[in-house]
Amino acid sequence: MDWLDKTLTKVNDLWERSLDRHIRIAVTGLSGAGKTAFITSFINQILHASTEQQLPFLEVATEGRLKAAKLELHDELHVPAFKYHQCLESLTAEPANWPASTTSISQAQLKCRYQIKSQWLSKVQEQSHLTIDIIDYPGEWLLDLPLLALSYKEWSQQCSQFLQSERRRKYTQQATDAIAQLEFHREFDEVDGSGQLSELAGEYRKALLEYRYSEGDNSIALPGRFILPGELSGAPVLDFFPIINADVLSLDWSSLEERSLLKSLERRYNYYRQQIVKPFFEEYFAKVDRQILLVDTTTVLESGYESYQDLKKTIEQLLAGFSYGRSNWLKRLFSPSIDKLMIATTKVDLIPPDQHANIESFMQKMIAQAKNDVGYEGVEVDTMAISAVTTSEPVSTEHDGEALLCVKGLDTETEESVLHYPGKIPTSSLSRNEWQHLAIDFSPFGIPQLNADEPLPYIRMDKVLQFLLGDKFS
Repeated sequence: MDWLDKTLTKVNDLWERSLDRHIRIAVTGLSGAGKTAFITSFINQILHASTEQQLPFLEVATEGRLKAAKLELHDELHVPAFKYHQCLESLTAEPANWPASTTSISQAQLKCRYQIKSQWLSKVQEQSHLTIDIIDYPGEWLLDLPLLALSYKEWSQQCSQFLQSERRRKYTQQATDAIAQLEFHREFDEVDGSGQLSELAGEYRKALLEYRYSEGDNSIALPGRFILPGELSGAPVLDFFPIINADVLSLDWSSLEERSLLKSLERRYNYYRQQIVKPFFEEYFAKVDRQILLVDTTTVLESGYESYQDLKKTIEQLLAGFSYGRSNWLKRLFSPSIDKLMIATTKVDLIPPDQHANIESFMQKMIAQAKNDVGYEGVEVDTMAISAVTTSEPVSTEHDGEALLCVKGLDTETEESVLHYPGKIPTSSLSRNEWQHLAIDFSPFGIPQLNADEPLPYIRMDKVLQFLLGDKFS
């Protein structure tokens, strides 16, 4: 009896939330920010926490109260499981490889058994348990949430502005010229014309992707599924594009025939909003308790002023899509909201330790407005410079008669040990002219030989875990 099973599952979930024994953590970040490596390390550190002394800032571990942890299949069986074991195998193989990037939704569940800290509660119940759900998904999908408040015409106007800059136009000119030549008011046959729409929509998406990866730009390229379609690859729901003709955008669209090309595109856009974006948000994020946003600050520092400005706006969009606010037992039961947010700049193993504070400070300046908006809602926000899986070690050398701290790791091609100094990292935002004179090089290292039976090496993952989970192990 499916209805009975679903009802019992819901009752159990509400009971667990009422006792504060269940927490859902969303891992957010655009492609390349290191979400897969982060989740792999998150799970790995928790699984080793009861037997190893590798998490000095996770209080439940250092106090010896975390008795055991195990990875289990999550309750929502329609959601693919995060491939932890495959990711760990990739990192510990010979030769080692980074796990495949996130291309679709997945979920992991950890069960932790721990000793209760409160002397009063421990007299009633000595031990308790905590269920941790970790939600993984392409950060680009979250960029779709603003579409719920935008009509097709408003979205088209937004895209038209987005495409006007010179550096984007050289990639999208061919596709937008073809779009501009269409007769949007003419009658359109959905069956006979579907091939033409699919081809043109494909050209538009291809242009966006080429621009994005050529320029290293993580800006707001809506819709997010145009960038990472997941299971929607090849589906007609993605066969639409914005109208960029100024004369058409200025018209009253209500007077156009329902069988016109414009109305056909509008219906596809609305279907995408209602049948793809809205259910995705309601199912996965309406009940998120805590969130971590991963930011690849190293790449934006190498990319330039425009990319920095675009990423800044994108982060504001990413954070605006979540429900924030202080949580209490009543909210946990009926309307959970995010009460803690960690914003972490990743890949700091490519940077000497004496400059970790620099890159964190730089990121703080970039996200200052977004952080302020979230903090206004009563959310506890923290920032950190982290590396989920460390590939280097700090080494002191001499340069021009002075001590210089560098990082040492394996060359990605020769696999020989090399020293690298990335340059002086700024601590605050830069002017356009300052960006042009910034000399930065974050060369990646190869993955060192790792032991699958030992915890993965990290930088500040213990502090991340304490922030996200520490109060739940009381």
